Amino acid sequence: MASTRKIRRVAYTRKLKSGKRVRVPAGLIGDVGRPGKGYSGPDGRPKGLRSPGIGPLREGELSQFGYSSVVKKSAKSRRSALKKAVTCYGSLSVRRKLQAVATYTKSTSPVASKVFKSDIQWIKRHLS
Repeated sequence: MASTRKIRRVAYTRKLKSGKRVRVPAGLIGDVGRPGKGYSGPDGRPKGLRSPGIGPLREGELSQFGYSSVVKKSAKSRRSALKKAVTCYGSLSVRRKLQAVATYTKSTSPVASKVFKSDIQWIKRHLS
């Protein structure tokens, strides 16, 4: 269930693809996370007080095999991409990558999270 609470987002400067810099003003955004969960990153807090979560994700590791836009793709095309990824990384590594993405998208995109979980089950049954 999504929360209706708002949290304050600080102002920041964003760089566009053209190289132009745009200032994004401070404002209120919806809080979609749970307190104390997820990757907090290197923010200067002592190591014992920081919640590491499951760590940052490395982008493009599965999309290079064609595993992207999972909600729009058919099961056949997703599984074809997963077979290629398993030959490169191994089934356990691919399952862990999918589990991390499923965990991080559980609150923000529950439909995609369910697709990731079904793909994990498929890898367990067919490619392990």
